[in-house]
Amino acid sequence: AAIVGTLDRVHWQSPPAPIKAPGDGAPIALPADATLPARVQASANDTNPAKIPPLSLDVADLQFGKARLGQAVLRTRPFGNGLSVDRLQFRAPRQAIDIQGRWLGMGTAATTHVEVKVDSEDLGGLMQNLDYGGQLRGGQGQITLDAGWAGGPSDFQLGALQGRMQVQARNGQLLELEPGAGRVLGLLSVTQLPRRLMFDFRDFFSKGFAFNQVGGTLDFADGMATTDKVLIEGPAANISIRGRTDLRRQQFDQTIDVNPRAGNLLTVVGAVAGGPVGAAVGAAANAVLSKPLGQIGAKTYRVTGPWAEPKVDVIDRDEAPPAAAPAPVVR
Repeated sequence: AAIVGTLDRVHWQSPPAPIKAPGDGAPIALPADATLPARVQASANDTNPAKIPPLSLDVADLQFGKARLGQAVLRTRPFGNGLSVDRLQFRAPRQAIDIQGRWLGMGTAATTHVEVKVDSEDLGGLMQNLDYGGQLRGGQGQITLDAGWAGGPSDFQLGALQGRMQVQARNGQLLELEPGAGRVLGLLSVTQLPRRLMFDFRDFFSKGFAFNQVGGTLDFADGMATTDKVLIEGPAANISIRGRTDLRRQQFDQTIDVNPRAGNLLTVVGAVAGGPVGAAVGAAANAVLSKPLGQIGAKTYRVTGPWAEPKVDVIDRDEAPPAAAPAPVVR
């Protein structure tokens, strides 16, 4: 029979991080009063998903670790050699997350596949709720993920992900703070540009980069997140990111094209040269000449190296490498 539950509140505390052996083979240093259980960490692969009874759970207020997920609904059923998640949804003010998926097999034969759809009127607030705050303010949009990995649900690792993610967002602001999930998209590369270089339009990033649209597709395979274009359209500049992110080694290999918007350049130049009148003339000139002047100050950057300290080099447009071919999607 199904396990049915209706709960007002579930606050699930995150378990402590598993103890890892030092890379140089040295013994693990433990506090004097520390004790280890017989099994430090059990794997979900020890469970046969086909033996889990149907679950029908409704939670009015769900919090998992620091992630405040709001109202939650879960519906599952066993089938064949696995478990089908027919409905897993989270609802919070201005946020909606819907998940479907399957967990098949045991041990080394276990696999997990999920389809995730996120629809948000405040992506910055959503990332704050998921403990990824500080990289985005505001923004509305959708994120979809169709992907899988070897092992059970608890064996999820970014480096093992196989599939595709699509992002469409509008009317937000990228902040000049250390990102979390933004590293995968390459947004860390963008926020690092003004820190590493003195370039013509660094003032665009002084208090974060406002954007009108952000859109792109990421393919996950063989430990890589690959894109042929993540496009950020802003009132100050248009930015295009292409290349790869090594999720296992946490390394960038990306090319970023930055094209200042002509209207901003002309207005700024006019204001410096002739004050308010010059700014007005510049804005008027932009209406006529915006297209040919749109490339003024455009630059291409090569971003390589580790996430924490990426290396940023200016390259000529003619030297920019071709867009990386999307990695194959394994389903």
